[in-house]
Amino acid sequence: MDIKPEVWDRVMAFAKQLANESEQGRYADTYKAFHDFCEEQRFGGYDHPFLWETLADFTLDDGAAVPLYQQALDLAVGDDGRAYRASIQFSLAERHKRLGDDAKAREYAVAADDEARDIDDRELRRRISRFLLSKE
Repeated sequence: MDIKPEVWDRVMAFAKQLANESEQGRYADTYKAFHDFCEEQRFGGYDHPFLWETLADFTLDDGAAVPLYQQALDLAVGDDGRAYRASIQFSLAERHKRLGDDAKAREYAVAADDEARDIDDRELRRRISRFLLSKE
């Protein structure tokens, strides 16, 4: 699931801008531009889970982030999508936990754990394990 370098660069520029934005109005404007960029890519025939996962990561509303993560998850197919699936499912677990849906959160965390067993991202695997072991 290689991502086009120019798309990677653009997404990372949006992410950096959003991470450093302190004014709510400018954050919303940049977020909208990022969303529009993702839609342009999709309508242009280039849809990639990285686009939607990153957009979801910067979506402030948990309920609004869930369908974006789901869209990313739907695109993360095959063996080369495994790392995306692990990350996306873990993000879905965290969002559902914050939304108060503990059963759905656990379901996604277990799925993320299953996917993460076959990838080399030890930090993600630790975070998933801590999430599954937490009693909160």
